[in-house]
Amino acid sequence: MRLSDTGQAYTNCYLSMLLFFTITCLILFPCGALGQTKVLSIIRGESITIHANTSITAAGYQWYKDGQPIPGAIYPAYTITQGGIYTVRALNAEACSSDPSTAIEVHVLDLITDMMITKQSESRDVQVGEPFEYLLTVANKGPIRATKVQVNDALPDNLEYISVKSASAGSANYDITSRVLTWKIDHVDLNATAKLNLLVKATDDGPVTNTAMVHAFETDPNPANNTSSDTKVIKGLRVPNVFTPNGDGKNDTFVIPDLANYASNEIIIINRWGNSVYQKTNYNNEWTGEGLNEGTYFYLLKVKSHKGNWDTYKGYITLLRSKRS
Repeated sequence: MRLSDTGQAYTNCYLSMLLFFTITCLILFPCGALGQTKVLSIIRGESITIHANTSITAAGYQWYKDGQPIPGAIYPAYTITQGGIYTVRALNAEACSSDPSTAIEVHVLDLITDMMITKQSESRDVQVGEPFEYLLTVANKGPIRATKVQVNDALPDNLEYISVKSASAGSANYDITSRVLTWKIDHVDLNATAKLNLLVKATDDGPVTNTAMVHAFETDPNPANNTSSDTKVIKGLRVPNVFTPNGDGKNDTFVIPDLANYASNEIIIINRWGNSVYQKTNYNNEWTGEGLNEGTYFYLLKVKSHKGNWDTYKGYITLLRSKRS
């Protein structure tokens, strides 16, 4: 349609209208095609200011909310603070009205966001004193960007901090006194994630449970997924069952890997007749089987854990001396 007149009178009132808008603290949702309703969202307490421009000079304007005229909203600009469907009509000097503009549907969101954290240790078997990793993943489930995000990870007594291997966002610091890792992230966008790899080692065998927590500046209505715990079973000492003290520089002593991770220990080696052939407190992997024949011997090993408990290991060890040329 076009603007037309017959003599001094308008027989068909029409104003072509275009809209543009400036946005304050706005999340823009996918818009529809030309002529369809545009869907926008604002945070409660903030606003969108929309300006109406017509392709010709307009004498006045009228803004509408949900199909009803808004009292006093008669200027080219209108500031929206409430949810609803908004349109505007332009008026010419004869008070003829244009068709309504393309609608803008505004949603008002409360300042809330759903943060989630997961903590997962490596799936492989890990021995006492062997470094292993945790993966911490933070996700923002919406409906808005999360700001001032912080993760707290308090390490239990039987874990030792080694380092943060990597963090995809933010920065992390470990407090040796409180034993708490603090990971701070400026913001996490809607449906985005951030990851951190933490390197630790266990000082005791058995299950070790570690819990991490996340929170943001915004209110979180779903606290159930703000914490995540991981329980990993740490293997005890791995005692070998053969050694070859033949002077070739390889496996010449009875070495028990990771024995140094325990505060103290006691070991007794017994022959097949039940006689003690070697005994040592605070054994340091030095037994060579000197003066003994090849064959099978039995050991009784006691180790003091990080918690002060004594654990006992029993088994056999085969002493072999291959002939040297």
